[in-house]
Amino acid sequence: MNRFALITALLMPVVIDGGLVVEAIPEVLVAQKKEELGLDDIDRLRERAEEAKESALYTKATEILETVLSIQEKDLGAEHLAVANTLNDLALLYDTQGFYDKAIPLFQRSLAVKEEVLGPKHPDTAKALNNLAWVYLELDLYSKAEPLFLRALAIDEKALGPEHPDTAIHLNNLGLLYRAQGQYYKAEPLLRRALAINEKILGPKHPDTAKALDNLGIVFSNQNLYSKAEPLFLRALAIHEKALGSEHPETGVSINNLAVVYFIQGKNNKAEPLLLRALAIQEKTLGLEHPETAERLINLGSFYNKTGRYNKAEPLLLRALAINEKVLGPDHAETAWGINNLAFFYNNQEHYKKAEMLYQRALTINKKVFGLEHPDTTITLNNLAMVYASQGDYDRAEQLIRQGLEVALTLIQREAPFLVINERSSFARAFDLDHARAFSSSFWSESGERLALFARLNRQGLLEDIEKRQSELANLPGPQQEITQRLQEITQELSSKNLKVEQRQTLRSKKEQLERNLYRLLPKLRPRIIQVDQVAKAMPSDSLLVEYQRYQLFDGAKSINQRWSDARYLAMLLKPNGEITSVDLGLAEPIEEKIEQALAASEEGLTGAQDLWNEVSQLVMTPLEEAIGGAETLFISPDAELNRIPFAALSSPTGDGLLGEAVQLRLFTTGRELLDLAKKSKQTNQQPLVVANPTFSPRKFWPRTKESNLISSTQRRSGDLSSMSWKPLPGTAKEGKAIAKLTNANLLLREKATALAVQEQESPKVLHLASHAYYLEDQDKGENPLLRSGIVLAGANQPDANSKDDGYLTALEVTKLDWQGTELVVVSGCESGKGDIQAGEGVYGLKRAIAVAGARSSLLSLWKVDDQATAAFMESFYQRLKAGVGRADALAATQKEFRNHPTNETWRLPYVWAAFQLSGDWRPIKW
Repeated sequence: MNRFALITALLMPVVIDGGLVVEAIPEVLVAQKKEELGLDDIDRLRERAEEAKESALYTKATEILETVLSIQEKDLGAEHLAVANTLNDLALLYDTQGFYDKAIPLFQRSLAVKEEVLGPKHPDTAKALNNLAWVYLELDLYSKAEPLFLRALAIDEKALGPEHPDTAIHLNNLGLLYRAQGQYYKAEPLLRRALAINEKILGPKHPDTAKALDNLGIVFSNQNLYSKAEPLFLRALAIHEKALGSEHPETGVSINNLAVVYFIQGKNNKAEPLLLRALAIQEKTLGLEHPETAERLINLGSFYNKTGRYNKAEPLLLRALAINEKVLGPDHAETAWGINNLAFFYNNQEHYKKAEMLYQRALTINKKVFGLEHPDTTITLNNLAMVYASQGDYDRAEQLIRQGLEVALTLIQREAPFLVINERSSFARAFDLDHARAFSSSFWSESGERLALFARLNRQGLLEDIEKRQSELANLPGPQQEITQRLQEITQELSSKNLKVEQRQTLRSKKEQLERNLYRLLPKLRPRIIQVDQVAKAMPSDSLLVEYQRYQLFDGAKSINQRWSDARYLAMLLKPNGEITSVDLGLAEPIEEKIEQALAASEEGLTGAQDLWNEVSQLVMTPLEEAIGGAETLFISPDAELNRIPFAALSSPTGDGLLGEAVQLRLFTTGRELLDLAKKSKQTNQQPLVVANPTFSPRKFWPRTKESNLISSTQRRSGDLSSMSWKPLPGTAKEGKAIAKLTNANLLLREKATALAVQEQESPKVLHLASHAYYLEDQDKGENPLLRSGIVLAGANQPDANSKDDGYLTALEVTKLDWQGTELVVVSGCESGKGDIQAGEGVYGLKRAIAVAGARSSLLSLWKVDDQATAAFMESFYQRLKAGVGRADALAATQKEFRNHPTNETWRLPYVWAAFQLSGDWRPIKW
């Protein structure tokens, strides 16, 4: 792992009495003895010092200012304002050179004089406060730095205004304080504001603007948002090279930041020359023993370690550690970071005792400086855990993995709510390795099994949970309502299928800004950590929870490059008494290949589809036979490609009949949902709503779709999204009328079956949408998957006809709706249950969107479905539902009915009866 630079040169320009007119200093002045110099020589001495400073000749500049100070103290007295200014300037030079013990007392003296002479609310006093705070920040004395930064900011905002460059400096430095503490949600808005001020007041090519770009880019990098950081670093580098030159320390900072981004992304050919250049600049300008030189040494040494050049890595890392220990002290955070990277080197060399000792030391420092809730702490916890695991000391490894995991979960829940939706997955991925390590522990011991299940129950669907909780808060009365409404409108515009690339990018930027504003208005979410026993207590006595996990097994006994296995599947089973069983299902690839074959056969209506699902069952269910025992209810939380399995179509573990007949099936994104479902649902007085048979617009000619011979005479609820040619679905009219009659629902047909009508209906008790649904693979590289799945409604073939409604209800639009109190959402259309599979989060599509909107359950299709068969299936399902049968049991009974259909052989195939899958609340609906 690599650390970005804390940009120490972001202190404001010092106020010096009189202008700086650079002119040659007469040699006679240089030759004079100090005792012969007087106040008349001060201006020329200052000019000489400034020239030396501009040329990065810091030792020379320091000598000159020391002379200036001695003259002023002798002739003006220690309490004079001019003396305070020189104390400040000299302290800045000491700080730049890393002589912090010399800088602090000078900054303190300068501040005391300015407070006495100018008053506690003067802008120059604010500068003195800022400078002293900065040194405290460099020394990890955060509790001393923060109040000084806050006070300086308050002074300048009032005295100079909210858009003054000095105000920007205080915003910037306060932002860097929070960044150092790992509180990115506090740092980012301050750094954004500082950048905006500098760009507006100083211009887009000013060095201070470049510094602000660097600092904001560092926060983006810490948030794992490298695609956002890189352009900022490139721009900062271009500004610094032009304004300050190619060998200036600030240029070196930008080079370093860019190099680290390339390093982390594995762009080694780009990273190495920049790392070497950054080190050379710092050594030349700041010296061989400066903390920033040490930082460059760590980055280059870590690069060599990662790329296998160990003979080059060790001396660099050892040299960096020696510098930090000498200059910053043995208990500084930068010292800990260097220790961590040196330990990582020894771990790669399998020198575990050395690595263990260093990791323990780094962990002690990080806990002292940051506490537990900091990214550096969780990194060191997990690194030390792997050292213990490599030595077979699994008890100690598990304890540390558990601690690291709890920290990571807390950080995700603290930071992600303030990020825009599209950035949250990237941030959470920074902690994926912390999460992954836990699953190997299930093979170490019984306590390891509990740790693995703890990891799964807390991490799976965590971002969905955060978004859902925020969505509920956003829809409550309050000042956020105006932003929420505007966000809905922007989302509708963004969901249009006819947007040009430029228009889409503009709308994305507006949406992200609105999200940032909204999430800072909402109450802060309290992180919650779920214990395994809490979930066990929420389970019925005859039930069993099955949590599947795609993972890689860690084996510390193997060589360093072979310790992580190829991807596998793990099943973790929890009983109501808290007993846990783990079952390794083997390599992921053959399981996923078999699922793909079974899906293709089912969608094509092939008669051999059931045999293929039986084979899938042998891979994912049969190994669980002993653990399942006599359980009558299975709560199943699938992972990765297992989300595409119609579990009702699998054979039972014993091979005697189908799983859906042998047990009661209940599907979740995560078993954690049992705790939420135990709470009473929000009561709604709204009637059910049925939307069916939309008028897409007449078409004279319809494109042929490729279908199997078996189902060629039927109409599928699918179409060609790219050509916007959607065929009528006459079966949905009958379906809609029958369901509306059964449930006493509002019925919207034909022209009234619009996306706008659905969006305007708040929390219907049940929502049934009978139309085409769609899901597209990513065509736009990075396009939000919730924009690539949705429901097709009235007017979809002519999206430009109505500026407020293009005929499509995307999953992204669904996330902005208020369905709190909605018991069930049924999307009776093709592939409504499909979406992008994302590690730790399940399916990004309509299923996720419906949950975020607040509905307690959803019934969606796994593949393309037949119009007439679906209409009959849904009518039968609702008859049972209205009669008081639970949602899951009503589905199971309807599936059994169709599986044994007396007249229609096609309806007996998994293609028809297994297509729909219920997720969420399984119980009856109180009509």
